[in-house]
Amino acid sequence: MLAKMVTPAHRFGFTLVVLAWCLQKTTLSLNLEDPNVCSHWESYSVIVQESYAHPYDQIYYTSCTDILNWFKCTRHRVSYRIAYRRGEKTMYRRKSQCCPGFFESREMCVPQCAEKCVHGRCMAPNTCQCEPGWGGPDCSSACDSNHWGPHCSNRCQCKNGALCNPITGACLCTPGHRGWRCEERCEAGMYGAGCQQRCQCQNGAYCDHITGECRCSPGYTGAFCEDLCPPGKHGQQCEERCPCQNGGICHHVTGECSCPPGWMGTVCGQPCPEGRFGSNCSQECQCHNGGTCVSSTGQCLCSPGYTGESGTGADQSHEGKTHPSPPSRTRTHRSAR
Repeated sequence: MLAKMVTPAHRFGFTLVVLAWCLQKTTLSLNLEDPNVCSHWESYSVIVQESYAHPYDQIYYTSCTDILNWFKCTRHRVSYRIAYRRGEKTMYRRKSQCCPGFFESREMCVPQCAEKCVHGRCMAPNTCQCEPGWGGPDCSSACDSNHWGPHCSNRCQCKNGALCNPITGACLCTPGHRGWRCEERCEAGMYGAGCQQRCQCQNGAYCDHITGECRCSPGYTGAFCEDLCPPGKHGQQCEERCPCQNGGICHHVTGECSCPPGWMGTVCGQPCPEGRFGSNCSQECQCHNGGTCVSSTGQCLCSPGYTGESGTGADQSHEGKTHPSPPSRTRTHRSAR
């Protein structure tokens, strides 16, 4: 009878021990060295088998004077025997669990964010680590034009209207600019996007670093400033009218007049003085005997009765020979008698 009582209890006790070991193994699956793992002691109950002295009424017989029972009397006494019973025992174990704000994933405690990190990942409880170019509590807001990087925490350094890359912060220069921050204009002779186009301007014209448009120097015109100002015009954008008179030629840049032979003055409005001729009236007339000097060529128009280049010969010819200077339409003057 004792064996029948013990065997089931042993079998049941073994099951309880195995169950307790499994619970303990599950509880300790997290790494306690993980800073995100918290632990505490908890109590739990187990069913155990225990032995005790079980009292029972033991009947025994003794000799006596009872003739009817053949001198044998029945006696009772309390005896004890080993018995087993189930009991509940309180035990303690160390329980590991993820700290507040973390949850278990693949035997690790990872942070938990109330809102999904759209363009980033959860780095701490309710804290998103945004990818470069994104910001906001849940990393759903793109960086504005003046910021870049994770959480849009870096300020763009781009100049002259350049676009700032929201991920790297690199500057995409507008046409006509260059440099890491697009702070420099294109080098002389270049223009446009990336400063890759070569200017076509001529005669010292200024090339617009953005459009490549030519701004002509005074005295020049045309799309590339390849032409001189048209006759009668000079100066910036050929807008000024030349003042030259009597066939004077206007300098396309300064407007200064270059007078034809026989004329002088700022605007070529004054004829050569008497006795002078040629360019800038720099030559002296050689006519004699009252001959008239043509102010443009120096040719002598002889007085009646004289001939020769300078009017020194006695002849009835009224006209002398001409100098080799090219003729032009100019006024003539008589020399002083």
